[in-house]
Amino acid sequence: MTTTEKPKTYAYDMIVFGGGIAGLWLANTLKRANYNVILIEKDKLGGVQTLASQGMIHGGQKYVLQGAVTGHASSLAQMPQRWNASFGGYGEIDLTGAKFLSDTQIMWPAGSVLSTAAVMGAAKIVNASTKKLAREEFPEVLQEKKKFKGPVFELPEKVLDVKSLVDALAKKLEGRLLQGEVTEILPDGQVAVNGMVMRAQLIIFTAGAGNERALELLRVKDKHAQRRPLRQVMVKTMLHPLYGHGITANPKPRMTVTSHPLPEGGYVWYLGGAVAEEGAKLSDEETIIFAKSELQSVFPDIDWENREWATWAGDRAEPYDATGALPPGPFVHQRGKVLMAWPTKLTFAPALSDRVFDWLKDKDIHPIAKDAPPPLPKAEIGQYPWETAIWRTV
Repeated sequence: MTTTEKPKTYAYDMIVFGGGIAGLWLANTLKRANYNVILIEKDKLGGVQTLASQGMIHGGQKYVLQGAVTGHASSLAQMPQRWNASFGGYGEIDLTGAKFLSDTQIMWPAGSVLSTAAVMGAAKIVNASTKKLAREEFPEVLQEKKKFKGPVFELPEKVLDVKSLVDALAKKLEGRLLQGEVTEILPDGQVAVNGMVMRAQLIIFTAGAGNERALELLRVKDKHAQRRPLRQVMVKTMLHPLYGHGITANPKPRMTVTSHPLPEGGYVWYLGGAVAEEGAKLSDEETIIFAKSELQSVFPDIDWENREWATWAGDRAEPYDATGALPPGPFVHQRGKVLMAWPTKLTFAPALSDRVFDWLKDKDIHPIAKDAPPPLPKAEIGQYPWETAIWRTV
């Protein structure tokens, strides 16, 4: 008589699903607190939203551009201090390996006289942390605008090389970053990944759009997630870098620009702000034509005819809000021993970790599991949108 051996169930304190900044930050803090944690990513580390972000670590200044301090701006105010501590090597995670594209961002008027007033108003509200630049201190691309006189304000807020941040966070989790796809989830803390059964004291999803799939597997019918589409624009090859926000009298920046060095020299300009939100309503080609028109209007001294263009279309996956608005801070939804977590912004990753640790303290959950990581492939770091883009001349 033969018996069928029961398949092994791998046991951990914590299983984190989602290899973006939120999941990587959380897994690092859990490991530091001696929890036996593994992180599982379906595709590549950096996920969909992280490597497509503009890498801006900010304290809410961009949300007070019209003179109103919103809940979102207030929630963000303490985040740069925590990030900077980690970048300096004395914070909760050692991120001294992360690199920066710029140590500062700027705000400049990108339209009428009203946009000049808007920049002045924003600078007045956050004047403890802004600096009005003399013309010789302007970024080179603004110095070249023959009729442009400013004002230009500098914000002491960093712009990250996001891939270097993903790499710095990943190094602390060597052997614990795995690639796999979850096919079953039970509220009692069990999951099936690539045919292997695992259980944990707590399962945490920080998977962005992947949280929706997890909610389906849990058979949750209530709406807990929403998406806000955008189509960001890339243009190359630019001679000079630019990092900041082109402001008009409207509440949102006309364009938010970051710049990313190319191996062959020069830069890709990566455009967010109103350009990206308007692009969500348009086709790929229509978005490029619109973005080109906007750039020609704001930077008339630059030749925009000899450029290559591409777009990246995606969804900002967020916790559900009945009004469709951006939630003011990180959000956690509990289903048994499963947490659905959204940071809502890259900047909020430390605050999301705080929310999870508050939950652990409330439930009195301590490290107990001893199993080694399961035999899954190692998760690798993904690529930036401009590294895989299909470029065209318009």
